[in-house]
Amino acid sequence: MPDARRLAEAAARPVPPWAAGERTLGRSARYIDLLDPAGDYNFRHFRIRHMLAELLRAGLAPGCAAPDFDLPSTDGTQVKLSDLRGRPVLVHFVSYTCPVTRGGVHVMGELYRLYGEQVQFVEVLVRQAHPGERRGAYCSYQEKLDDARAYKHEERIPWPVLIDDLAGTAQRAYGGLAAGVYLIDKHGTVAFCGTWGQAPALRHAIDELLARNGGGAPAGKGTDRRPHLAAAIVAGQGGPIRGGRQALIDLELGFPGAMVLMTIGRAARPVLAPLALRTTPVPSRTRAALLAGLVATGAAVDLGLRHRRCVRAR
Repeated sequence: MPDARRLAEAAARPVPPWAAGERTLGRSARYIDLLDPAGDYNFRHFRIRHMLAELLRAGLAPGCAAPDFDLPSTDGTQVKLSDLRGRPVLVHFVSYTCPVTRGGVHVMGELYRLYGEQVQFVEVLVRQAHPGERRGAYCSYQEKLDDARAYKHEERIPWPVLIDDLAGTAQRAYGGLAAGVYLIDKHGTVAFCGTWGQAPALRHAIDELLARNGGGAPAGKGTDRRPHLAAAIVAGQGGPIRGGRQALIDLELGFPGAMVLMTIGRAARPVLAPLALRTTPVPSRTRAALLAGLVATGAAVDLGLRHRRCVRAR
């Protein structure tokens, strides 16, 4: 048997930073597998566990090689990532029923207007974020292709929209992020990862990468894991509405208050859009005041609805 004294000494030794990082990543991966198991990839109902798994996902680290993929596009052509080397590539994972995807369309369009001639934009349609009776969990590639074509047509997307396979191979290779965005340099290296879609940090990363002639990592902050939900609140409700009534119910159960916030945001879009749908940062104080106002309004509306239900029940 191992010497007890040596075991005690080993346990008392400080853990190297790299080893601690590996242990943390290992624990996160185990939790993610429990919350969002591979066998239930095309889930039929969104639950709070899916949100928790998303909060744990870190995405790919800047400096690593971007996993290659060879995926069909909505027009029938094949797009291979490695064939796009020579200039930066922006890879964005989207879902037809996702409020983050729907809310970020305007921002992506603005980035494309600014950088479309210097950066290759590519979106990859993944699993249904909020399936319902109208648009359910994918059972066939044709269903996924139909949604990708509908997304490209309805949102007037000028860049290629690709279709991941039913097992989510490409999405998994890139960390499983539901709405992740990656900036890949001209050599095929991950330069920036945004785990919650489009954000002002992405524009800064693009500017920095282009200033270096399209190569080098990290770019900008390298990684942005903050949940940027302002665009989803103001302009994202149309995503889960595509799924149907059940999708809206499941979203509220999985993310309590989401529907109230998005309803308010949608009604106040003319006022909030200049702050929420932008590619440059909102001042910290303005952002804090906006968030506090939304939360307070949402709480007031929720209390009002509860009071009305109580009155009716008497």
